Amino acid sequence: MSAGLRARLEQLRADPTLLVLLGIAAVALVLRVIDLDARAMHHDESLHAKYAWDLAEGRGYVHNPLLHGPWLFHTVAGSFVVFGDNEVASRLPMALAGAALVLAPLLLRRWLGNTGVIVAGLLIAFSPVLLYYSRFSRNDIPAALWMLFLIAAIWRYRHDGRERWLVLAAAAIALSFATKETAYLFCGLALLYINATLTSSLLQQLGGPSGKYRHGSAIASWIVLFPFAWVIAALWAPLAPLRRRLGLETLPREGDLMVVVGTLTAPFLAAVLRIPFPGIETATFEHIETVLILELLAISTIIGVLWRPGTWLPIAALAWLITIPLFTTGFTNQDGFSSAFWGQLDYWLDQQDVQRGKQPLHYYVMMLPTYEFLSLLPALIGGVWLLLRGDSLMRLLAWWFVSIFVLLSFAGEKMPWLNVHLALPLALIAGHALGRALPGAWRSLRGLREDFTAPAGAARPALLWVGAGALGTLLAAASLWTAFGVSYRHPDTPVEPLIYTQTSPQVPILAEEIAEYVRMQPTPTPVVVDTTASLTWPWAWYLRHVPNVGYLGPDAIRQYGPGEGAVLISASSTIGPGWLLRHDFEAPRPYVHRWWFREEGYRAATPRGVLEKLASGELLADWVNFVASRTEEDTLGALRGNIWYPKR
Repeated sequence: MSAGLRARLEQLRADPTLLVLLGIAAVALVLRVIDLDARAMHHDESLHAKYAWDLAEGRGYVHNPLLHGPWLFHTVAGSFVVFGDNEVASRLPMALAGAALVLAPLLLRRWLGNTGVIVAGLLIAFSPVLLYYSRFSRNDIPAALWMLFLIAAIWRYRHDGRERWLVLAAAAIALSFATKETAYLFCGLALLYINATLTSSLLQQLGGPSGKYRHGSAIASWIVLFPFAWVIAALWAPLAPLRRRLGLETLPREGDLMVVVGTLTAPFLAAVLRIPFPGIETATFEHIETVLILELLAISTIIGVLWRPGTWLPIAALAWLITIPLFTTGFTNQDGFSSAFWGQLDYWLDQQDVQRGKQPLHYYVMMLPTYEFLSLLPALIGGVWLLLRGDSLMRLLAWWFVSIFVLLSFAGEKMPWLNVHLALPLALIAGHALGRALPGAWRSLRGLREDFTAPAGAARPALLWVGAGALGTLLAAASLWTAFGVSYRHPDTPVEPLIYTQTSPQVPILAEEIAEYVRMQPTPTPVVVDTTASLTWPWAWYLRHVPNVGYLGPDAIRQYGPGEGAVLISASSTIGPGWLLRHDFEAPRPYVHRWWFREEGYRAATPRGVLEKLASGELLADWVNFVASRTEEDTLGALRGNIWYPKR
């Protein structure tokens, strides 16, 4: 064993907090990989896996914003190359990212404290939402990880000014845009925070809040300067004569962050011009998107070079070396360049009017108490407590949570997996608050134990902590019951709203049966899948190794049939009892293709109705009953289908 490795092991042994967190992360990893193939592939998962498999097999990949960023497809394709094309391999990158989330609070350890880091790690590891989607081949878990990296990089650079945090910020931004379009929200919120803190720092140089201005005029000055602070940072060198007359001699660290985060984000915003100019993509403006992208890249480069060329150029190179090869699939898809900087935002601007999911405005108000109650209660109470005490990290975490909560609530598309982006900051807020409060609680409890003769008033805080501990234990037990239920007991039976329009567990069983049937036939046997209601998915994944699989629309199936000797998979609505070709097949075998939790109840809820149920205690009783038993399986909505085997 080398001396360096021995020294690192000794350092690890001397750090019990790190050892505890590594243990929590190890448990989290086991929870995320055990029985990872037990759940049927969700419709979206099957799309991701099939196109990643095509990439792994050498058939290429073309970025499509409908399926989000290319990071997932490249990492899942790599997983397939190493571990084979199976459900475990398709979900493994997300499971690893979910375990990494447990360790990520170490980046904020100095401010969270040892207790806060451990509590945050526990809440992340056992969060029902974060556990479930760490076992799901979707982009949200890695997207949340990159956001935490960006938040940590911003915070750390503001405090110590080390350039490695700018490198981390650049990598996080590039990975975010390559993972999911939530990056537009994340980077926008980060830039608003940076601009707010930059405004305060510039005012301090001007003699602002702590100088010659009175309190009232300081607020007015901040409001006036806020819209222009980012311009001052971007044009720091050209504005030298003017700013020196104003007393602005040194660009604050927040200005450095504004330049780095702003210049790396700006090229992705080209399609924003569609909002004031909706006809900008018409034939009159042919190739306008390429022109705008190149202009934004050029402006960003000029600003970066004027700021600090020796720092900005390597950082930008890192970001583009992540972005461009992923979107162009290793430079084999030249349209990927435009798709990265224009296509993503262009597509999702259109989708806001579609409002897929049709969820109510109060959707996340309903979902968070249903799943993240263990983090929610201490986050709300402790967050307000630390905000009132002027805790600056809590201001950042609260801004992260509140702003993303508002934006997701008003966004056109509300989906269960977006709860990931609320559960993570909630866990960090709760961890920070409990990290500050628990040491004092422990001292109160020790004092109560050691001095039973203390006056009643002196014992009251300790008794309050005993009550809080009992409540916390009950909530932790309920949270574990919820987490293990949704991830292990019924992961593909949607008896609760976190499981969204899930593939039935019958489908993988039938897929194996169909594959075996085809193998046993003496002659090649086609398999035809009805395309009604996107029945194609997940059959395209499950039948990927079956030869002669085709897809037909319902009209063609009714009129011409699937072909002589073919196996037919159809929606139950496609073929009626009078189908003329019915005699060519055995009796159809019915199955449930996908099913879903019925949402009529919470969609119809009104603020007045909720308050009345809260006052009567009925809401709490309903919550306890739902946590304990969920809904009945026979209440679920379903898309049903039939398997038709030919007569032999």
